[in-house]
Amino acid sequence: MSNQANSKNNLGRYLFATILPIIFLCLSLALHCYDQFQLYNFTRTEIEGVQTIKTLYLAFTDLQKIRGISQIVQWGNHARVSRELANLKQSFLARFQDPGWLDHARKFDLRQETEAVVANARSLFNINLSTLRDQEELFDQYSKLITEILQLMQLAASHSNLILDPELDTYYLIDVLDMEIPYLAEAIGRVRGMGSGLLAKKEISQQEKEKLYAFHAAIQARMESIENAQNIIFKTSAKLKKSLRLLPPDLNRVMDPLLKECQCIEGKIQCREMSPEDFFQLATKAIDLLSIPYEQGIIVLTSRLSSRLFNHLWHGALIFVGTGIAIGLLLYFNRAFYLYDQKLHQQMEQLSITDQLTGLYNRRHFYTVFPKELRNALRHGEHLFVGLIDVDNFKRFNDAYGHPEGDKVLHAIATAMQGVLQRAGDYCFRIGGEEFCFLISEKDEQQAYHLATRLLQAVASLRIKHVGNPPYNIVTVSIGLCQVADEAGESLEKVMAQVDQALYEAKKTGRNRVVVTPKNTDA
Repeated sequence: MSNQANSKNNLGRYLFATILPIIFLCLSLALHCYDQFQLYNFTRTEIEGVQTIKTLYLAFTDLQKIRGISQIVQWGNHARVSRELANLKQSFLARFQDPGWLDHARKFDLRQETEAVVANARSLFNINLSTLRDQEELFDQYSKLITEILQLMQLAASHSNLILDPELDTYYLIDVLDMEIPYLAEAIGRVRGMGSGLLAKKEISQQEKEKLYAFHAAIQARMESIENAQNIIFKTSAKLKKSLRLLPPDLNRVMDPLLKECQCIEGKIQCREMSPEDFFQLATKAIDLLSIPYEQGIIVLTSRLSSRLFNHLWHGALIFVGTGIAIGLLLYFNRAFYLYDQKLHQQMEQLSITDQLTGLYNRRHFYTVFPKELRNALRHGEHLFVGLIDVDNFKRFNDAYGHPEGDKVLHAIATAMQGVLQRAGDYCFRIGGEEFCFLISEKDEQQAYHLATRLLQAVASLRIKHVGNPPYNIVTVSIGLCQVADEAGESLEKVMAQVDQALYEAKKTGRNRVVVTPKNTDA
């Protein structure tokens, strides 16, 4: 029972030392994996947001072209531009019917705003331009619709985490793509519409001059803002210098004469005025040039976010694998230490129940085993026998040959006993000095007596010289044998008293013999 209790305690300590760290490691794994999973989802949503604002930017440029061509219609050449205008209107509406856009609009909660933009666009597209008298009012309506799309881009950036991007370079790049370039393009578009219109009618009020100047100044401010953002991006990520240019070099060659013409219209400088068509085409070219860095920026931003997405996935996998390896090593080493501890414990247990000289069990283990073996014998319908062995005239042997030789004799006798008592239920003990004991289970007394006789003969067959043990002159033993009463609670003290009496009779009657205690004989 003590061994079982110790084993359970060791197992409990092993499980505690193993499971508790594993629980903490698993919690750490869960937290880190959850963190990487959140970052992964955050970045994936950003990538979808980039595609959303790209779609809106393309719709925005379509609407700018529709607004511009609607103005051209007022100057003539209806047949040449009417087909292009119809195609642009169809392309604009088709973008908001695309399954990809509908999925993004649903995910980012943009459906209501999208439906409003489409409804307003259909209303404007159904206006008959040939009968339209107030061109400025139509321009303002288109400009209002464009503003709604620009606001929708900002809303998409907000709902898709883009405005919360944690890295400085991508944050500024998102700002340029979501606000700066679109608003720059719209400022140029407003200047295009106003300037070409003013050049066409040859008249300009002070209010119109101030309004044109406001958009003229907005263009310069936006270009400076984009340039500053580009410098910050390059300082944060120098490798982007070769792959990103947010303001194309050709833009200045287009913008310089355009802005100079604006100053001319505003009356700030004297110059030869352009034709409305030339002014319109120059502004259109500037807007078209912005599509190049915008598309390039979208590619760079998508690449950076995709790389970050892969890193989150890779880090999550590393955390998972690393924690798995740590748990495996913990289990391995804890198990190794547990088995080592169990082995040491078993060795200590073995030492505590083993006689050091002979290797047989000691008296302590004899008292432990006896009640268990008695119950086993009764359970299997057998009888338990206790045998007590004493070496004949052993003191004379030690006196004649010395104690070292006496120890060899005891070891030899123990080996002989083990050679005879080899069954699973047979036990050999050294209980002190030259006394040995054994426990056997047999069907009857005759079989037990036969086994004890074999033990006697095994010792005699060693032929160890002992001149102090006449008439045999070799080492012999005397054996007392006792059948234990078939009662589970039989007292070991009572049994030992009976078997000791039998041993005394064996000594008294000439030694080198087996004497069996009669059944139910009291000590």
